[in-house]
Amino acid sequence: MKPIRHILLSLAALACVLPTSAQTARKTKTCTASDMVLIYAGGARNRNWSVDRMKDYVSYTDRDGKAHWLFDGFLLLEIRDIGPGSAEVAFDPGHKNEDGSILPAATQADWLKLIDYYFSEGQVIDAIERSVEEASQTLGVPPSKRQIVVSIPNPIVYKQPIAQKGGTTYWGVIDNRVLDFSDEADRALACRWYIDQALSRFKQAKFRHVELAGFYWVTEETSAKSPLIGNIVDYCAQKRYDLYWIPYFHAPGFESWKEKGFARAYYQPNHFFHNEIPYERLKVACAEAQANGMDMEVEFDESALKKHGRGGRLRDYMRAFRETGVWERCKLAYYQGGSAVTALRRSDDPEDQELYQDFCDFVSKRPCRTQQNAEKR
Repeated sequence: MKPIRHILLSLAALACVLPTSAQTARKTKTCTASDMVLIYAGGARNRNWSVDRMKDYVSYTDRDGKAHWLFDGFLLLEIRDIGPGSAEVAFDPGHKNEDGSILPAATQADWLKLIDYYFSEGQVIDAIERSVEEASQTLGVPPSKRQIVVSIPNPIVYKQPIAQKGGTTYWGVIDNRVLDFSDEADRALACRWYIDQALSRFKQAKFRHVELAGFYWVTEETSAKSPLIGNIVDYCAQKRYDLYWIPYFHAPGFESWKEKGFARAYYQPNHFFHNEIPYERLKVACAEAQANGMDMEVEFDESALKKHGRGGRLRDYMRAFRETGVWERCKLAYYQGGSAVTALRRSDDPEDQELYQDFCDFVSKRPCRTQQNAEKR
């Protein structure tokens, strides 16, 4: 049985995430980016987001030699940390190490490493800032600041999530108290701590060209009946930000994303990765997204290069999204593996260059985007 003091602390922590009517009435900062690219950064193998790499995502030069802004939103996330010098942990339950074993849950120190890396000099957010500054010399000031959405790690209940072993008090300490993730209030408290870390770092940085536009829930399904997501939504609202989500195709709970409190959900067709999935899947996903008021995700990775032979499946997305009207009207997220945009841009193969140019035109010349930019001028 838990001590009375711990019960009272847990209730207080839970109450802190519930907004007052005055707080909910405040205007939140909404992600208005039309095209948001996923940047996997923070794991031992994903700590090379320097200006040299990031500038490929900020702008591009078309076939006529004219420069354009590329992505106007950047989702920073990480699902696991493996490799040399890494603790080999997961920020979301169920992810595996290279030997196929399920990774243990990340600790508070691992969460802090993510934030430290996102805000390190010359990397990730600072690299976006510097890349925009550099591109502005050619393109002029962008119509709006580049928007950053920060992913919140899942506070996994057990240190060994699948086996449900290793204890529930592994994560760390807040206010001189060891958190117990068997308690929903403590799980919410960990997420609040992470949100506060991000807010504090943004305030200290005083960026000119980028801004925080919200937070993201890393787990792609929400079948559990835990109140955790609602608590995070409420705390984000208290801080005047929204929470976003990208569920996979037919993920548990995808239709009820609004009821769960997400401000926006992007739907994954999951077409690119499996040859047995027909083109029709894209049409079905677009129809389901429209029926549920969702936006869409484009998916590809380095296997889109000619030498891997999957470039045609990326073209399927561009074709289907144009045919269904998604390209014209929806906000889009872009899963691009580790750095597929850079891989295409820097390839010497003419077919890769053709695909790169077609893709960048697809991103930057969408009607909804050109209209939005015109309204901001």
